[in-house]
Amino acid sequence: MPFLVRLYRLAVIIAIAWLLRQESPLPATAIDYSRAFPSGTAYDAESYEVRNAEEKLLGYYLTTSPQTDHLRGYSGPTNLGLALDPTGKLIDVKILASADTADHVEDITTDPDFLDTHLGLALGSPGEPQIDAVSGSTLTSHAITRSIIERLGGETASRLFPTEILLAEFGEILPAAKSLETHPDWPGVVTVLDEKKKIIGQALRTAPSLEYLHGYQGPTDTLIILDPNGDTIIGLRFRKSYDNEEYYERILDDEDYLKLYNGKSVQEIIDLDYVKAGIEGVSGATMTSWAIAESVKRRLAQFDSQRQPVPFAFPWRNLLLIILTFGAIVFSFTKLRGRPFLRLSWQLFVIITLGLILGDLLSQALFIGWAKHGLPLADSYGLILLAAAALLVPWASGHQLYCHHLCPHGFLQQWFIKFPIKPLKIPPVLHKLLSKLPSLLLVIIVASLFLGASLNLADFEAFDAWLWRSAGIATIVIAILGLLASLFIPLAYCKYGCPTGALFRFLRKTSATEKFSSRDLIVGLLLIAATFS
Repeated sequence: MPFLVRLYRLAVIIAIAWLLRQESPLPATAIDYSRAFPSGTAYDAESYEVRNAEEKLLGYYLTTSPQTDHLRGYSGPTNLGLALDPTGKLIDVKILASADTADHVEDITTDPDFLDTHLGLALGSPGEPQIDAVSGSTLTSHAITRSIIERLGGETASRLFPTEILLAEFGEILPAAKSLETHPDWPGVVTVLDEKKKIIGQALRTAPSLEYLHGYQGPTDTLIILDPNGDTIIGLRFRKSYDNEEYYERILDDEDYLKLYNGKSVQEIIDLDYVKAGIEGVSGATMTSWAIAESVKRRLAQFDSQRQPVPFAFPWRNLLLIILTFGAIVFSFTKLRGRPFLRLSWQLFVIITLGLILGDLLSQALFIGWAKHGLPLADSYGLILLAAAALLVPWASGHQLYCHHLCPHGFLQQWFIKFPIKPLKIPPVLHKLLSKLPSLLLVIIVASLFLGASLNLADFEAFDAWLWRSAGIATIVIAILGLLASLFIPLAYCKYGCPTGALFRFLRKTSATEKFSSRDLIVGLLLIAATFS
């Protein structure tokens, strides 16, 4: 029976997380390109073009959502508006909407340099720029930078040229081709195989990442076929074009135009001087032929950058979080916690690293953000491990891992007990009543979210105050009042104000709480109501 009660409680938490995810995608955002293109009068959602009243191309406007919604900051993704000039260079970045913690997002928007640092990145080949994060909002900053880079890398699917590379397209250039495979390491590249599964070539196309390069009237999708090592061009083949039909046919009738690339290395084309190479444009179709040449050049530059090794970034943040997690487990399950010097040293280490340096304290803003938008597995696996241990260790063993061995705010309150101040005596009835406040606050937060309320969850707890540069007034006030109260009432905030602590206590295995109670019934009824709401 006790195990079934604990299993029920864990199931309730999982169900709440699942329901929040079902109900809360990142909301759609209206297109707003007025800041970058004040004279823009028309926006084409298919081509992303912004044109003025005279149909002159002013540039392009992209949004990062939904393509980059999988990239989450501290608690959720951010939708950005990206304005590009006619050459595909980024000229403006604007935050349109965000599911991340409001204080962290505000920290980004008020920073005078962070977003502007991305300007100049190129659509199709943004590279891997090293951009410093905003202090106090590291995870949010990193997610925004990655969203911009990934979105500028080109769409995963083309709207104008939806047909993927087909085997039939290699007939003239690689007649031995019998099958195609997606290259395991080079995005957008297919490997060409003969009947014995021997690699005879590599192939890529200029769409979708370079659809913005127009000739006289529109873009052209060009197939680029390389040797098996991807170093030398074997041939080019036109796939489809939205350019002027007459000009496009002139290029098709020019038997020598595409052959000018044959035998040249990828690097030669990247460094190509059109005049010296004799690629000066087909007579009568200059704009169209130059647009094709430029798209081939840029696509090969993008391909070459993909082949370069990505600079190693030491995962110090995740490594610190992993060390903190396993260190807390050691203290929780061994007698080391009973040695005053070691325990004090550990608390000091946690306060400095988790509290002051990282600021990655567990909170409702974090948990609910993950529930709504998914886990940031690629970027925050250390924090995910710490959170999983904080939830599952108490559930499985009864050891209160996080509250006792990892919470900087709790450690400060423990230190305040040492002050020579006589503690206040709380009447039993009042203590019992106040002890219910964290659980009540937790229920109010979850119920409000199911009812569609828009809340800044960081304002309900003290933990965002550790990121004092970006923290809101409410969380700073709660943190200060909680610490001051702990001078007179030991662990006042932990006992009477912490909803995250209430979550850990709800899951914790203890002899006193392993019976089905009225609290479990209330939570179950609320979950049922949320399911059918």
